Amino acid sequence: MSTESYNSTTFNCQRFKCSGRGLILPFGIEACMSIQLRAVLYFVFLLYLFLGIAIIADIFMSAIETITSRKQKIRYPDPGEKDKYLTVEVRVWNDTVANLTLMALGSSSPEILLSIIEIVGNRFEAGELGPGTIVGSAAYNLLMISAICIASINAPETRRIKLYNVFLVTSFFGFFAYIWLFIVLSVISKDVVELWEAVLTFLMFPLVVILAYLAEKNCFASKKIEMAEEEKLIITPPETDAAGVPRSFHKDELLQFLRDLGQSSNLSIEDKAQLFAAKLSENMHRSRMQYRIQGARMLTGGKSLFVNLPDKLQEIYEKYQKIDDESSPSAIAQEIDCLPKLEFTATAYAVLENEQRIDIIIKRTGPINVNIYQRAVKPQPFDTTFSTDHKAGGRKSTLTRNDIDEDPQMAILEFASSSYAVLEREQRVTVEVVRHGFTKSVVHFRLDTIDGTATAGEDYIKLSEEFVMESGQQEKKITIHVIDDNQWEPDETFFVKLSLPESEENHAKVGSKTVALVTIINDDEPGYIHFEEPINLVKESVGKAEIKVARVNGADGRVSVHYRTKDIEAVATRDYEPADSELVFEHGEISKIIAIPIINDLDTEKDETFAVELYNPTGGATIGKHGRTVVTIINDDNYITMANKMASLVQVDIDKLSVTKTTWGQQFKDAMTVNGGDLETAKFLHYVGHTFSFFWKILFAFVPPTSIAGGWLTFFVSLLFIAILTAVVGDVAAIFGCLVGLKDSITAISFVALGTSLPDTFASMIAAKNSKTADDAIGNVTGSNSVNVFLGLGLPWLVAAVYWESKNLPFTVKAGDLSFSVLVFSCSCIIGMILLTLRRFLGVFGKAELGGPTIPKYACSAFFVFLWICYLTLSGLQAYGHIYWAT
Repeated sequence: MSTESYNSTTFNCQRFKCSGRGLILPFGIEACMSIQLRAVLYFVFLLYLFLGIAIIADIFMSAIETITSRKQKIRYPDPGEKDKYLTVEVRVWNDTVANLTLMALGSSSPEILLSIIEIVGNRFEAGELGPGTIVGSAAYNLLMISAICIASINAPETRRIKLYNVFLVTSFFGFFAYIWLFIVLSVISKDVVELWEAVLTFLMFPLVVILAYLAEKNCFASKKIEMAEEEKLIITPPETDAAGVPRSFHKDELLQFLRDLGQSSNLSIEDKAQLFAAKLSENMHRSRMQYRIQGARMLTGGKSLFVNLPDKLQEIYEKYQKIDDESSPSAIAQEIDCLPKLEFTATAYAVLENEQRIDIIIKRTGPINVNIYQRAVKPQPFDTTFSTDHKAGGRKSTLTRNDIDEDPQMAILEFASSSYAVLEREQRVTVEVVRHGFTKSVVHFRLDTIDGTATAGEDYIKLSEEFVMESGQQEKKITIHVIDDNQWEPDETFFVKLSLPESEENHAKVGSKTVALVTIINDDEPGYIHFEEPINLVKESVGKAEIKVARVNGADGRVSVHYRTKDIEAVATRDYEPADSELVFEHGEISKIIAIPIINDLDTEKDETFAVELYNPTGGATIGKHGRTVVTIINDDNYITMANKMASLVQVDIDKLSVTKTTWGQQFKDAMTVNGGDLETAKFLHYVGHTFSFFWKILFAFVPPTSIAGGWLTFFVSLLFIAILTAVVGDVAAIFGCLVGLKDSITAISFVALGTSLPDTFASMIAAKNSKTADDAIGNVTGSNSVNVFLGLGLPWLVAAVYWESKNLPFTVKAGDLSFSVLVFSCSCIIGMILLTLRRFLGVFGKAELGGPTIPKYACSAFFVFLWICYLTLSGLQAYGHIYWAT
């Protein structure tokens, strides 16, 4: 019995299957293991190696981010002061060049290194695993990542590719690269790669980079090149703290955030700093590399590049976001201290940017106490920038009232009023142009309408016409037609701009009112009355707290509402003057201001609050969403101190997200703790990922940090680690495929391609959800696919072709399964790109590559998955002889 057992064991040990498939593996101890056990162990080991590659790729990408984010200082003329220069920092690396060179290398390094190592390890003979992985990875990236990104956007939101010219260039080469691969292997020199073919394949890599860069700079477009973002940043250098270190935000943003958030006693200054850091983190520009790093860290439970808030703060932040999204901040209205017995004639003003000034008219109205009467229109977001429809428009005005006396022969034209309001059902609004000064001449002038929130053709009839004011005529009324569509919509605005032709400049000028704001008022109901802001922050020295009350969603008839003040911490007559009065909105009026006098006692005291409530509306109006507002009176010195302290805390939170400022100590701390030490926001999956990846994290913490040598040392050391792991992956994948009966070509396009592309999947999904465009989600996929061929195959082919050329022998590369797989992928690529193009231009898909209406979105996503399954199925059937393919 023992003899039989011994013989059986000897027989099994002699069946050392797949023992000659790897460069390093297998180990001798495997000889006596069953094939099933070895297959399971190799599969688990393969997954564990993919996890290790994801972690070291995270470090590799951090090095690339450090390198490409390097900035240089330049001097720029100060637009505000003559003969003065500003010193600002600009990025050295262009984003497109970085994405197609170092970024593509970092994202595709496992596939590229696998192809290189396979050829070198096989004594410069071509294998199936490396090329198959490159093609399989390209198919997965284009089809499966596109499917996931399309479905991950909440309906009906969309994401469009912004740099579409770059996308077209990389898409062409992403397709051409694989057609070129097919032509080289099956058409030009069948089963042989000649030296010139290898050289040309490799040289296409820099060609793609150059053409994509030129496309980004609009070198292939006839339209005028717009100012790039980097150039826009030059005129607004970053703020610095007391030590001169640049901040990642402007202090005004922090102060506005504090006003919006309010002085809640339940939040510490650290909590508020976290909330503001979360807002900055959500809105800051992120590169594709950062999304790639975040994708790897999601798998391994590592430190997030986004600010993760505790549940309590997350709930507060979501409420803040909701309020922030619903509010409509005005960029025209300006906060100006009112003098006693004076008021503005309007709460909204507009100015052309090239006029370099704005005239605000104040009129005497007699004594006022709490109420300030004003006929106003609803302020709308406005960036003070106009684009004219004719060359003569937008002339600079330097006219003052004294010009009338200085030049009696000069006619001055301006609008009679800077703002107008019209009910939609009236279908027309009349604007009046008046003439001052010399009236005995014929004057030509132009009126042009400019869209605000109202759109020409949908809400009003566009006006762009020249008019004549005859001799002796001092006013001219022009009618603009409003479209009544009988559909409820919010109040909307547009602008009317007055300008003079060049021929009139010798005897006519424009006055101060060259732009009129017209508000089309929804007239289906009296409207809702509420405070524009639920929380108001005022300094103790402000004099008066001006609280804006808005009438929205209707302005029909005369309505009124009462208001009153109520003490909270602040005490009436000691800290502020109490009020209990009535606001009256006449027909068409949509804005009022309540002015509460604030008493400045010059004593240092803590912040105090009081409330103002609306009640008893009349005329059919109702109280809106903010029927009560809280006014917080803050001590000026304390407020500045608090803001400075909070700014320092916010900068610390933002710096924690950086991948370019790491040290060895920080690396080991992050490696040994879950979620980078942020246990308060760590989830169950963070602990699972950290447990499985703990060994890899500790091992790779020995890689030099990015703070040394500008990231280059980290770059080369981590690249060496990736090469070692990739060599082991090649062995493990080959042996696993051999044990389960899979050909190398099928193992490559399925298991290996999926494993190396998993971090990219998470990266693209995160980018799709958090970025405002689709560039970082799918825009870089096509570029990465072309780089895989031109660099991942071009470089090893070039080395091998040179080697065999030196021996006067051909470099043989069997087309076989690879050429069929390339052909199937190319067909899938064409179909997929057609679908993405249709999504961009058809309304049924939302006119965007990602997201859109629910049913079309999921239908497109399912179709991309179907294409990928077809690619795998057809490639598998051909590899095992079920589909005949003549090579």
